[in-house]
Amino acid sequence: MTTEANPRVRGFGPSRAEVLEHLRSTGAAEPVAAIAAAVGLHENTTRFHLDALIEAGMVHREAESRQQPGRPRVLYRADPAPSQSHYQDLAAAMVRHFAGPMEDRGSRAEQAGMAWGAELLAELPADQALVEPEPMPRLIACLARMGYQPELIAGTPPTIALRPCPYSELAGEDPTTVCRLHLGLIRGLIDKADPWEVTALEPYVTPERCVVRFAERADS
Repeated sequence: MTTEANPRVRGFGPSRAEVLEHLRSTGAAEPVAAIAAAVGLHENTTRFHLDALIEAGMVHREAESRQQPGRPRVLYRADPAPSQSHYQDLAAAMVRHFAGPMEDRGSRAEQAGMAWGAELLAELPADQALVEPEPMPRLIACLARMGYQPELIAGTPPTIALRPCPYSELAGEDPTTVCRLHLGLIRGLIDKADPWEVTALEPYVTPERCVVRFAERADS
């Protein structure tokens, strides 16, 4: 069951990701009718996804500039995707630091990722676009800002599908270190008070898809 099938679960399902990807690929401001036609959705459904993307700080509304009389249309434009250079630079530095025959490099990379994720989590309240009362929508918002198109798959426990990997080039150099670093990062983004904990990051389930698996926290 995806987020599209369960509206109570807020996240980036395939339709919402497609709306965002369409706006980012065109780079233009478009009315809801044009967006709906491009992604094959009803206008009301498209407007629902656009409103959610606006709340997440990834899309904004603007009024149409027109010379003829009449009420200007409301247009939607994707905000520029955030630069990933600082994440890439940090990850690259860690890969270089942990490179070599060190037996516990995967474990050390995961610990470094957890510390990094915990720092990012502590900074979230300063960004109102990322403040979410529920852990999964909060994690989805974080991952989306890191370059993914995350899909929350509802269930007990839930899972998150990640695509594409913004670390794919680094992972090609040292998949053990990079994937363990990223696993730690996601674990660090989960608060200790949240009901779920990360049990595994399954890399490259398909060529462009990784899966994060969760379990109910034992002490919850």
